[in-house]
Amino acid sequence: MPSSNARFRIFTSPEDVRLYLDSLPSFQVHGAIAAKLGLDRIRTFCDTMGNPQQKVPCIHVAGTNGKGSVSAILALVYEQEGFTCGLYSSPHLEHVTERIRICRNSIPEKELLRFFNTFGHHIQQMQLSYFEITTAAAFWWFADQGVDLAILETGLGGRLDATNIVDPLVSVITSIGHDHQNFLGRTLPEIAREKGGIIKPGRPLVLGNMPESARRVLVDMARRSGSPVHDVRSLSPNHRYEAGDADAGASALSVYRIRVDGVTRHIRSDLQAPVHRWNIAAARLAVQLASGRFAVSDEMFSSALRHAGRSGLFRGRLEPLAPGLPWYFDGAHNPQAVKELILAIKKQDWRTSPVMVMSLMKDKAQKKMLEPFSVFQKNYYYRLETERAADIALITPYLANIQSLPPNEDEILGFFNGLTKEVVIFTGSFYFYGVVKRWISRIIKAD
Repeated sequence: MPSSNARFRIFTSPEDVRLYLDSLPSFQVHGAIAAKLGLDRIRTFCDTMGNPQQKVPCIHVAGTNGKGSVSAILALVYEQEGFTCGLYSSPHLEHVTERIRICRNSIPEKELLRFFNTFGHHIQQMQLSYFEITTAAAFWWFADQGVDLAILETGLGGRLDATNIVDPLVSVITSIGHDHQNFLGRTLPEIAREKGGIIKPGRPLVLGNMPESARRVLVDMARRSGSPVHDVRSLSPNHRYEAGDADAGASALSVYRIRVDGVTRHIRSDLQAPVHRWNIAAARLAVQLASGRFAVSDEMFSSALRHAGRSGLFRGRLEPLAPGLPWYFDGAHNPQAVKELILAIKKQDWRTSPVMVMSLMKDKAQKKMLEPFSVFQKNYYYRLETERAADIALITPYLANIQSLPPNEDEILGFFNGLTKEVVIFTGSFYFYGVVKRWISRIIKAD
């Protein structure tokens, strides 16, 4: 910790806040070590703020994949029912304010500046990590604005995640897969134990779709905590596509079927990926378990999902990137997510195989991540300008039929100008999203 004579930054503008956050070790550049796992700092800092996390009821969501989607579904459902709902999620795709929302509206930069003006000295004195700062800011803003309910998505893991100082109405663990093994464990049971750290005594737990070895660990942890377990399999979730306009690049609507209290319900949604059947089922169980304080009708639940894809909360999840272009972004950055992406692609009514364009971090250059893409005829690679980014030499041992994109941006844009009629899927690291959006913006302006 800095000495008492240390000089601290003064925050006079949103730009000062951005520069300070950019100066911190980030997950993008330094990996999971930037997370500073542990709860002591965040507990002490929140105590300094008056423990705002204790003033807002919440639902806590963890999991290898699906936690962001489940969190977004819950936020939309509660907003549709008329509740003022906060949503904390990560990572952001273009601006840090995206992580903290109330009824889909990001925290204004002037409010984030107010947070730093009030607590900046303590933030610097305690050397909080990037994620600890944004977590604390979410707690503070949700309490300050008097939201009815907050949906909190974990960052890395669960047990030592900065969000894990709350006492939620419901805990949700969406899935367990291999990711961040250097920090969470090498095996699925080990990873499950870390994710299961969000289970709280007596609070109900929703379990999503996951391997049985992980499920057994979480059921045992819940039993020892006196936490009732509710399994998404009890809703028998299913999915099918409705016929849509093939020229638009995808079916118009998905139909998700769940069975609730013996009644089969059909939910139509513009969310395209079949994996959302599990996410919708998990959200439905969480809503049911929190209904004593926050009741949601079946009609409002279904209505919230009808146009969920247009809400702005599902960016980077098989997201259409621009009107008139059959181009999509999906942040599939671990083997489980890649499997679901390829399943979603196979179910689309596309006349030709899509062009795949990926960008990955070094720790993701693995056989299980890359070999599945060999089924596609056209694979291209772009190396992000960050220390953690993988070179194509790390990719080709597992995916031989891949080529590098041209070496400079003008050539890249020329390359993509020739693909405006083809389905293109950009995938891999979420940090690739901003680069792709910049390319598309330039292409559209040129037209």
